Amino acid sequence: MNCPACKGPLRQKSAGGMTLDVCYGGCGGIWFDQSELERTDPRASISLHTVWRDPNTKVSLTEPRLCPRCPNRVLERKIFSDLGRVEVDQCPSCGGLWLDEGEFTRVYKASGNPAMPLWAASIANVAAPPDARRTR
Repeated sequence: MNCPACKGPLRQKSAGGMTLDVCYGGCGGIWFDQSELERTDPRASISLHTVWRDPNTKVSLTEPRLCPRCPNRVLERKIFSDLGRVEVDQCPSCGGLWLDEGEFTRVYKASGNPAMPLWAASIANVAAPPDARRTR
């Protein structure tokens, strides 16, 4: 699989008993398949706040990003938090989420640092289609 942001190869990384796809040594982003986000626990989150990034890797913020799982599907930008203006990229087909370098931490902080299962539910709710979102 290729990184949606810098087009480099995604590598598998173990995090809290699960395997995620990260752009290790590239742009430092993280790909969450739809079910992986909901399984993110405190142990997994510790290793996800920092993914090694090559400072020479170029990332275009305006170029369309393609889903690493679904050929030729463009990811859609969604705002996670109005306060922090954190945007995530989601595939409209498979529901996977792309978080650029540092976005995992910003989303976590924008959530008020609740317990990880509540945080995972919160971001999953934002990524859900508008008609399926839960209100507080």
